[in-house]
Amino acid sequence: ESLKIVLIGETSVGKTSIICQFIDQVFQADQQSTIGGTFSTKKIKCSNGKIIKLEIWDTAGQERYRSVTKMFYKDANVAILVYDITSKYSFEELKRYWVEQVIESAPKDIILAIIANKYDLLEKEKVDEEEAREYAAKINAMFAVTSAKNNSGINDLFIEIAKKYTGAESAVTVEEKDESEEYRKIRKESVKITK
Repeated sequence: ESLKIVLIGETSVGKTSIICQFIDQVFQADQQSTIGGTFSTKKIKCSNGKIIKLEIWDTAGQERYRSVTKMFYKDANVAILVYDITSKYSFEELKRYWVEQVIESAPKDIILAIIANKYDLLEKEKVDEEEAREYAAKINAMFAVTSAKNNSGINDLFIEIAKKYTGAESAVTVEEKDESEEYRKIRKESVKITK
């Protein structure tokens, strides 16, 4: 079963970094801005026996791509709305624009999650966490605090989403072997030597 997840929010809030940490456990400080949208997958195994394939879409936050971004959440199961705790503007735009867009364009039963990212910069915090939690509760959204830089809260976020979607009590990510074209080719060409 597939679960379509879309990350949305202003540019530079850390959407791509969150995905890179979740998929590959890497952080790049000088991440390029996403153009249009990019796609990654990862599987989660739930305690009720279900294996869910997360189809994670990363979208552009820049204003000029906003009409394109809409296409990504038309049929999404989950919208992860990200703001940067050091940017009041990113939170205000999330409330003013992004949430409205999702409510307007996405399926009615979409799961919403509001993410306070860049928690490693807590000393520069400009958005009151309590206010953000209250807002999330008001729109019936999950709330999580993450740091893409330190890889904190990210795995838990996707696990919680999978649990909410499936109703499972617990879940774990499935680490898959690299089945890329290159890897398969190497494997095919390797020779097994026996005594």
